[in-house]
Amino acid sequence: MQSQVSNLKPEFLNIVCFDVPFPADYGGAIEEFYKIKSLHQLGVKIHLHCFLYGDRTEQKELEKYCEKVYYYKRERKLKDIISQLPFIVKSRMHDELLQNLLNNDFPILFDATHTTGFLNHSKLKDRKKVVRLHNIEWIYYRILLSQAVSLKEKIFFYLEYKKLKEYDKQLINADVLSCLSQTDVEYYQEKFPEKKMNLDFVFHENSIVNCISGNGNYILYHGNLSLSDNYSLVIQLLSNELKNCAHKIILAGKNPHKMLVDFVKGKSNIQLIANPTNEELHTLIQHAHICLAMAANPSGVKLKLINSLFSAKFVIANEAALNGSGLESLVYISDENDLQELIDKLMQRDFKEDEINERKVLLSEKYNNLKNAQQIIDAFVST
Repeated sequence: MQSQVSNLKPEFLNIVCFDVPFPADYGGAIEEFYKIKSLHQLGVKIHLHCFLYGDRTEQKELEKYCEKVYYYKRERKLKDIISQLPFIVKSRMHDELLQNLLNNDFPILFDATHTTGFLNHSKLKDRKKVVRLHNIEWIYYRILLSQAVSLKEKIFFYLEYKKLKEYDKQLINADVLSCLSQTDVEYYQEKFPEKKMNLDFVFHENSIVNCISGNGNYILYHGNLSLSDNYSLVIQLLSNELKNCAHKIILAGKNPHKMLVDFVKGKSNIQLIANPTNEELHTLIQHAHICLAMAANPSGVKLKLINSLFSAKFVIANEAALNGSGLESLVYISDENDLQELIDKLMQRDFKEDEINERKVLLSEKYNNLKNAQQIIDAFVST
């Protein structure tokens, strides 16, 4: 896929990530890592700031794409939970991060709302600042609240949702807001009508459309199968719409939850593949006749949808997976059809070259990493 980018002179840039963006093994890290890689490819000299917590550790791989990498321990304290600021923001307001940002005069890309604690700091008021929004965080936390089971989770997600909704107004202090979906652009344009907005679609691992025409003999659902959103959706589909499906179904993904493992036991037409390598997953996607790129909630852009369109044959998605992506014309929408009937029809068809060419045109326009990275660079130059 050819990209049209300008010859903008490379510049130094601080990027503040909410996590360590490698390994790129989940949605947020994938968006961060391939954005860093693309900016580096365009000649940007990156000073990367990222947070250590959970199982994320320092990564030599990042030094290939960054001039310098700073790591900060994210200390999650009770006082941060009861702070007036959202916990996801307050727990990343590290004094050393502020000092390192003050040690140079480079512009700053705050990657996700989580990292914006110093966005309005008086000592940074003359710096060029762009905020990259992964989604509308307060809406995402409202969804998490609706799905919470334990009282502890419900209290935490409720407090975070309320604080994030109030905190959202602080984003006006950015010079530019970079959104990854049309839905988010429309929301923030209405909220901040005078603010400059960029629509820079989500970064991902694909560089070319590499679908294979013809047909396959199975249906594939792929994703992180440890997440309740994903395994609950799969169980719901298999219990209802796909209960009588006669075609082979493969479920592939990270750490399948025990509930899903137990559910598929004894079902002869269903195969569960746990923790496939990247190469194995790519082969599964490429050779499936149908990929089910479906989601339980509409927050953010779904990378399973993007990866399927770059590599798979027929793709069936629902409105929640498509929300703000601009990709409706490339998929079959399950909400508008009887899912089993739609699958039966598609299983009788060959996937053709003209459908591949249609994808190449639209994906090169919207989901070209270098093009979107250049737009982020341009946002700093134009402010």
